Amino acid sequence: MLFLFLFADAVFNRNFRTTQDRISSTEQVDLRGLREINASGGAAVHFFDLKRRLSHIKANKLIVDGMTEFHGYLYGIPTTFFAYQTDLYSWKYTLRRLLFTGTTNVCAKDVAPEGPEAIKNGFSYVNLNAGSRFLPSDKKIDEMVKVFEELPKNTWVHFHCHHGKGRTSMMLVMLDIMKNAPTVSLTDIVKRQHLLGSEDLLNTVVWRKGSYTKEELEQRRDFITEFYDFICQRKTGGAQFWSEWKKPGKKESPSPAVSRQSLPGKV
Repeated sequence: MLFLFLFADAVFNRNFRTTQDRISSTEQVDLRGLREINASGGAAVHFFDLKRRLSHIKANKLIVDGMTEFHGYLYGIPTTFFAYQTDLYSWKYTLRRLLFTGTTNVCAKDVAPEGPEAIKNGFSYVNLNAGSRFLPSDKKIDEMVKVFEELPKNTWVHFHCHHGKGRTSMMLVMLDIMKNAPTVSLTDIVKRQHLLGSEDLLNTVVWRKGSYTKEELEQRRDFITEFYDFICQRKTGGAQFWSEWKKPGKKESPSPAVSRQSLPGKV
């Protein structure tokens, strides 16, 4: 058991899910357009396991890295396995460092960046430095929209952050909004991504022992709601850049035909 505790997450991708996964739920949710999104998400990438999970995908594969903290690969293992991204870590990471590197220090000079590792393993790569506990800058949102909009048709996108939850959930929902708003309501887009394994971005209830504050959860909810409105007006010929739309006096309301709420009769 101790061996599994120490080493299991050196091999497997945690919190992995895809837009093609079966949704087992009695809740009604609009699935229109979901299966046409070729995407997956998870925690820091373990290439051997990710290639196995996506071996049936014949399209080109792009890794979209949402991490802002220091990270890379040591002996082919993500440095999150050694807690290289933080000064606060438990005995588990101390033991891992000693067993693998012979020291408890961060061996920064030996860390390979994720981009070259991704390419070496047959993936394309882009780092978006996405936010979850903080909101990305307006220019960063413009960059993210551009990346999502210019994805080649025959491409499978794999999003990841550290744990595969907050930032990965945000990017998956943003892509879903860009593909399917206003046909599908914001409520249904968030709900279906949540049923697949993402965070419920509209839920602002603070978890017991959770790392998000009430204010951070509310900011995240407000951002994704505004992003939905932005994409809806963008598709009708309005402001094309988030940074433009966010300027005082520039923001437009979505069309009256657009609903953020679930519509009746969807399954």
